[in-house]
Amino acid sequence: MKKTAKITALVLALVMIVSLFAACGKPDPKKALVGSWRDSAGILGFDFNEDGTGNIVAADFTLPIINISLKGTYEMTYTVETDENDVTTLHISFTFAVPVNLDFTITVDGDILRLSHESGLNYTMTRVVESDTAPATDNASEPVSE
Repeated sequence: MKKTAKITALVLALVMIVSLFAACGKPDPKKALVGSWRDSAGILGFDFNEDGTGNIVAADFTLPIINISLKGTYEMTYTVETDENDVTTLHISFTFAVPVNLDFTITVDGDILRLSHESGLNYTMTRVVESDTAPATDNASEPVSE
């Protein structure tokens, strides 16, 4: 009886250890994308929602991949896929006069998003945290000159 109890305890311990390691797998890339991302110049950005929708935010930016000048906010949809080699691809679709579909190989490392397009163009974005977008309070009443 004691031998059976020891074997049962050993099996349960192994199951718990395997479960812990399984839970420590790689984070879901789609979940890691959720939020707002901007390039260092503030010219191009993406807002990713949990439901696969979002926005492209552009401040007079020409997207060389498709040679379209973007300015403003454009609604988009996106999907994320990771292949058997752990390469993660971001598929973005939006409409700008015509439907546009773009694919980027991506990596998310904490608050850094790296996007690579097959054309050779690479973008690095930083996650926007709430304090990055909060208006300054010390100059709030001063007019902004153009």
